Amino acid sequence: MQKETHFNVVLDIGKTNVKLYLIHKNNSVVKIFKTKQKVHFYKRKIKLLDAPQLIDWLSKKLKMISKKHSLNKFVCTAHAGSMAFIDEKDKEIIAVTDYEYQFDKFAKEYKKILPSFNKTYTPLLEGGLNLGQQIYFLSKQFPEVLKKTKFILSYPQYISWKLSNTFSSEISYIGCHSHFWNHSSSKYSSIINKLKIRKKLPAIRKAWEIIGKIKINNKVLKILNGVHDSNASYFYFKNSNFKKFTHISSGTWYIIFNQKTKLKELKANLDMLCNIDVFGNTVPTMRFMGGREFDELIKKLKITTTNKPSITKDLLKKYVIYPSFASAGPFKKSTQSLNLIKKLSNAEKYGLVCIYITFVLHFCLNAMNSNNNIILDGPITKNNTIIKILSSLRSKQKIYINSKEIGTGLGASILFNIKMKNNLFLIKALPDKKINYEHYYDLWLNQIKEKKLVNT
Repeated sequence: MQKETHFNVVLDIGKTNVKLYLIHKNNSVVKIFKTKQKVHFYKRKIKLLDAPQLIDWLSKKLKMISKKHSLNKFVCTAHAGSMAFIDEKDKEIIAVTDYEYQFDKFAKEYKKILPSFNKTYTPLLEGGLNLGQQIYFLSKQFPEVLKKTKFILSYPQYISWKLSNTFSSEISYIGCHSHFWNHSSSKYSSIINKLKIRKKLPAIRKAWEIIGKIKINNKVLKILNGVHDSNASYFYFKNSNFKKFTHISSGTWYIIFNQKTKLKELKANLDMLCNIDVFGNTVPTMRFMGGREFDELIKKLKITTTNKPSITKDLLKKYVIYPSFASAGPFKKSTQSLNLIKKLSNAEKYGLVCIYITFVLHFCLNAMNSNNNIILDGPITKNNTIIKILSSLRSKQKIYINSKEIGTGLGASILFNIKMKNNLFLIKALPDKKINYEHYYDLWLNQIKEKKLVNT
């Protein structure tokens, strides 16, 4: 009698798009289901991400999948900056916060109680990107939320709780630009006691730990604790035989990981910070909203076709795009008029957008002192123009493309068997040698310094 094949499931929650992966035990993706995050409001005032609606979608999909396949394990990976607040009756008060809401209304007050940067290695960020700032805002504007709260759950652990009925925390999420973690002592930072939330944070468990089980169509599905999304992507490459690399995770955010960067080299004003991986190791990072900026420029410049970019020396001499077109990152918001660029052809406009994104990425890699191999992951792997320009700019480094493109989902799936080394599917990138991009990058950077566009 042939042994029944078991499948695993990964829920990958991006800021905009949500994917549910059905994964074979050999870690190949069998099917992908997609939806989008929706919003709702707390007392018609605070904009939230509608996690209960997402749970409903997830439950229906799991029931549907389990009718055809025997399921084994489930794990959730999600973007940072979102929490759920659960009351004594195990009901959601808030589920879940949206980091793009203006939680920074009391930033000046909050800054006064912050640990020093060399403790948390986390800058004071805009909106709700710091979990500590979200809680400080709630304590001022809606103190009843914290008063009624029994547990505060990170987004992946909220999903895991809804399935397993087990409350838990996880280090890669807790330690991600939250101000919650003291990297010098590997303990919670002083902000936890100042916000009076220590008892509201469940025990920290390993990302790969099975915290509970659920029955679906009379079949048992094991629920893993869960993990922060870009840390899952990083883990996909870290848990392989590929050593000493800089990892670029792309999506709404472009996040650069380089464990070789020294903590003392991190600069808060450039949006550099320290993450922590699933094992508790520090991982220096730098971020900018590359995907958001790319989409914003495509919209502003009314680019309708993007398949054949046109890049010439003359174009680079006369036209260039300066930072920035989204919040966060190392640069100030742009005051540049795009009117002249709007008159160019689609191919030229698209070429300039690709150059701009690559130049910002090159700046970040320099700031991170990246001199080892570079691995590209996510949507950026489909943009040959950016890849070729970046390879030209960083000719002394080998640049590899993750051909699977879905490092976050696959990274999370490695948690199903933590002891097994991951086989990578990498393609070496080739440079564009037609143009000396380094020369034009230097001109671009000089203008940025003259215009004082770098955050100070």
